[in-house]
Amino acid sequence: MSESLPQHPDLDQLRRRAKELRDAARRGESAALERFVRHHRSAGGDTFGLAAAQLVVARELGFSSWPRLKDAVDAATAEARTVTAFVSASVEGRMRQAADILRTERDIARRSLPAATVLGDATAVRDLLAADPVAASAPDRDRGWPPLLYACYSRWHRTDPGRAAGMAEVVRLLLDAGANPNTNDGGRPRYRSALKGAVEVNNPDIVRLLLEAGAHPDPGQPIAEAAGHRDQRCLRLLLSQGARVTGTWALGAAVFHDDPVATSLLLDALATPTGAAAGPATEALPEAAANASLPVVEALLAAGADPLAADEDGVPALRLAVRAGKGDSAARLRALGAADDATEVDQFIGACLIADRPTVQRLLAHHPDLPDRLTQQERAVICQTAGSRPADTVALMLQAGFSPHARNSVGEQPLHNAAYLGNAAVVRLLLDAGAEVDARDDRFDGTPLAFATVGSREQADRSGDWIATVRQLLEAGADRRGVWISGKQPSEEVIDLLRQYDITPDRPAAPQPENASDLPDPAEAGELADIAVHLEAAFRDHDMDLFGSLLHPKVRWTGLCSSRTEVLDWLERILAEGTRPTVESVEVDRDAVVLGITLRGEGEGARPAPPQRIYQVFTIDGAQIVEIHGYPDHRSALTRT
Repeated sequence: MSESLPQHPDLDQLRRRAKELRDAARRGESAALERFVRHHRSAGGDTFGLAAAQLVVARELGFSSWPRLKDAVDAATAEARTVTAFVSASVEGRMRQAADILRTERDIARRSLPAATVLGDATAVRDLLAADPVAASAPDRDRGWPPLLYACYSRWHRTDPGRAAGMAEVVRLLLDAGANPNTNDGGRPRYRSALKGAVEVNNPDIVRLLLEAGAHPDPGQPIAEAAGHRDQRCLRLLLSQGARVTGTWALGAAVFHDDPVATSLLLDALATPTGAAAGPATEALPEAAANASLPVVEALLAAGADPLAADEDGVPALRLAVRAGKGDSAARLRALGAADDATEVDQFIGACLIADRPTVQRLLAHHPDLPDRLTQQERAVICQTAGSRPADTVALMLQAGFSPHARNSVGEQPLHNAAYLGNAAVVRLLLDAGAEVDARDDRFDGTPLAFATVGSREQADRSGDWIATVRQLLEAGADRRGVWISGKQPSEEVIDLLRQYDITPDRPAAPQPENASDLPDPAEAGELADIAVHLEAAFRDHDMDLFGSLLHPKVRWTGLCSSRTEVLDWLERILAEGTRPTVESVEVDRDAVVLGITLRGEGEGARPAPPQRIYQVFTIDGAQIVEIHGYPDHRSALTRT
């Protein structure tokens, strides 16, 4: 018997093999005795010990002794860890770590197909597939991903543009070898697929290859990711293949990112088949008036947006534009007939946001009580401003009567948002103004320092200075506990800084089970209890007719749908993609029914992602569901944050 060391050797498994051989030899089994005769002839009788059996196992694997076998296993294990760390860093965006490993392991692509795919080393991939053609579609042990997912989620084309052509060639090789262009892990709500990955990392060359090979453009809403890139190539490719816009957040993403080109492309796609662009454009107009530039507002108006549109609180778009200091957008809406009902408060806030000191001073001279007339919501404007505006703007707001202690609807103070977006100059300004360095928000119970560590990675595409931000907070005496959030790792640079201050990852808290005895009894909730029963049945049986009967015709599913038809269409498509919801809990809370739902996906070509729990809040009015919100955990569902 002779064999080679496995690709992923396990020393404990080899020890068990040696113990089994020893025991079999002591029982006199012929096969075991034959192995001893072949590899350790001097052993016998009482000498059938563990050491002798280990020597036999070592020699069967081509090693002269057990210690030499152990050294080889240790080396292979260390090498496997290095490869895993390199591949993980390459698809998770820790590119400095990946580059450091590559500098010391120049031949890493030759030792691992996933490593070769993330690097775009087409020669290595070609050779590895020639030796093992089945590997082109085989999920690996670490993530359960086949090579195609690694190729599509790799960020090396952004770090080293010279690798982009090789990465596209690798995808072509994998597809030619039988890889499925619709490969996905079935995850919900975090869905990973080849196409979604290529769009997320903005690799249009790979997006084109996948679409040409038959990748479906809709599952996982890659179009919403594409709409968030200032480069519209991926968006154009998806739209050219008929990607669905209705029922996605794509238009909202284009408006949020202030991209008039993407906005126009999406509106054109909405208008082409049904002429239905005016409704979505009207819905997006208030957000655009408040936060986007005039070209985005113009694109929405050109698509038929109603210039009289108002936000959910009934505030007209024109007033929102005035309050945001966007005089050009306000003038355009005014020219189209929108009533100019902006108040002195709106003008005051707008002037503050654009740091128009003369106008602020003039308004205060004529209306010295303006700061006292602000509502709590209006006072909270400084919270968002602290993250997105320069220090001069925030300084003017503080001088004009805004408070560094103001809180928005989720309990965030200005310092939270300034820290999250790495606005170091504003962080300094707020600390000097007496901001609470350890204030906690209501949604995450997080401090500004925790917001900064999370933002350093989540907002890495922005131009924030998180090193200066974190350093200022620490030097101001910020609490160091709970700032390294599990599952939300800081940027590599911030990790280095935290370690300089001896701050290491926090142990994640054990999940707290829901206590049903603390929840309201649905039987006592009357009409809502009846709706809860029907909702559970509809989800359990996937009964769209029953579910539809519970919906108001103009039900809103936040960020997704604005009518019963759209909601049912969206859910039917999710079910068709293989997602299976299971209701784990049902409760009545105030004016809503809250379902705890576990989502499972089947996956295609990859190991299915673990089931994920979400909470859906169905707000009831007049015995019908009028609004649907999704939340990641039970606490946020009950607090509606």
